[in-house]
Formats: sequence, C-alpha cells, structure tokens
Amino acid sequence: MVKECSFHKLLFVVLLVLVQRKVSEGFVVAPSPTVKSYSTTCTQRSLGPEVLVPAAVILGGGALWLSGAEDRANQAKYDEWKAQSDARMAERARLAYIEPKEEWTEDELRVYDGNKDPDGPILIAADGVVYNVWKGRNFYGPGGEYAIFAGRDATRLLAKFRTEEEDEESLKKPLTVAERATLQGYVYTFREKYEPVGKLKGFDPKDTAF
Repeated sequence: MVKECSFHKLLFVVLLVLVQRKVSEGFVVAPSPTVKSYSTTCTQRSLGPEVLVPAAVILGGGALWLSGAEDRANQAKYDEWKAQSDARMAERARLAYIEPKEEWTEDELRVYDGNKDPDGPILIAADGVVYNVWKGRNFYGPGGEYAIFAGRDATRLLAKFRTEEEDEESLKKPLTVAERATLQGYVYTFREKYEPVGKLKGFDPKDTAF
C-alpha cells in the first residue's frame, strides 16, 4: 500500500509538470516598443485547444487513476480470497469423494455416517436414491442437527420430519399423502445440492408414490 501511494504521488507530480510545461508554451517574450533589445516583459497569448485539451486529458486521466486505486486494491484482495476459498473447497471435495455404483445396501451405508472419517463422504438414502451429502457436513455429520439421517435410509424420517427413531407402531403405518409430499420437497433439495452415487438396494417405490 505504501509503494502504491508513493507511485500515485509521483504520477501526480509528473502530471503537474507536464501541464505546467504546456501552459508555459502559451507565453512569449515580446519586444519593447522603446528599446531596441528585447525586454523581459511578457505578453500573454490566449491558450488554444492544442494546450487545453491535452492538459484536461492528462489531469482527467490522473484523477481517474487515483480514484480507482482503492477499488483495484479491494478487487485484488477479493481475487486472492476467492482463489484460496476455491482451493479449500476442491480439497474438501477430493477427500469426500466416493466412487458411485449401481446399488448400495443399508449395511454399506452405515459405514459412511461421518463418524469414522471427519473429512470423508456422508451417505444418505432418500426415496431410493443414495446421496453424498458431504457439503452439508455441519447438518448431517456427527453432532449435527440432522445427524440421525446419515449412513442410512432416511426416507421415512424425512417424510415425517422426525429427528428421532420411529417406534414399532409408527413403522407399521404407511406414509400419508402429506408425508409423501414432504418427502418430495427434501428429495428436490437433495437433487439440487448433493451428488447422487447410486440406488438403494431393495427399495420399493410404491412406498412413497402418490
């Protein structure tokens, strides 16, 4: 920042010198009417466009440069922050990547509830599709508000908007129309935000169809 301010001051001084030189060209030494030799009396000649236009351009350009210095500095800081943020996100994606496959069993999902690997994938099955929800680790990872959904088929819990296990009596009842509609809202969100990595083996779509 100090170097930039010094540069701006130097630029401004150069601009003033250039303008002063242009203006000085508008004055000429005139011969004295009473003395044969030239006197030091100067007569002013009007400044034409050839002097005023360059001066205005120089001053205007300098003003624009100085006024945009702060914006350029802020843009440079943002670009640096953006590059660092993108690099961190790319590394998180690399660590949380899991190879998609055609089908997953519920036993396989349990391994990926976020407890064994704090940077690894987190899998949730919803309406027959398995999603890697690592981007929502704060919600679905250990200690998260919705950690109960991780590493399992969370279809019924999502449909009922429950964050605790169902009892045996509740499990016997099919989902209502309202619950199925709620489920589709969650599924839409998952499709938009998270990566599908396969299907849930043994899932019956009739359980959630309208």
